[in-house]
Amino acid sequence: MSIWKELYDIVEKEFGRWQNRQHKQQALLFEVQSNLLFLAEAIKAQLPASKIVAGLERKAFDKALEQGLELERRTVTQATIGEFVEFNKYLGKDSHYMVKNAYAKMNALSKLVQADSEQDYDLKLKSLFRFMVLLAAHLEQKPLTRA
Repeated sequence: MSIWKELYDIVEKEFGRWQNRQHKQQALLFEVQSNLLFLAEAIKAQLPASKIVAGLERKAFDKALEQGLELERRTVTQATIGEFVEFNKYLGKDSHYMVKNAYAKMNALSKLVQADSEQDYDLKLKSLFRFMVLLAAHLEQKPLTRA
């Protein structure tokens, strides 16, 4: 086998790996945005917590986790959080941490609702919504601003 064939195979393999990583990141970003929009509408409509938790998606996250969650290692910066001091605790946290934290929060909320669906989870749902806003802004590299 010639050196050119070996080099071509290496480049082709790496390009395929890069495309797969990009696809997983896009699927994860779409899922975060979808969950964010769903949370906004569900909270606005005052749906019960059990229905909200049941409507949250996690397929892309689960798939990415199974195959190795590979995200760009950029960190949350002051430019991202803007004037929102409630997010200061996330300064310096990387994308991997932020995504895992979002899905851990969703998982914990789901378990709480399953354990006691009569409890009022309004504050926890709103907290999850705010965190998902931060996560989406971070993944899209857009600063948060007050409208």
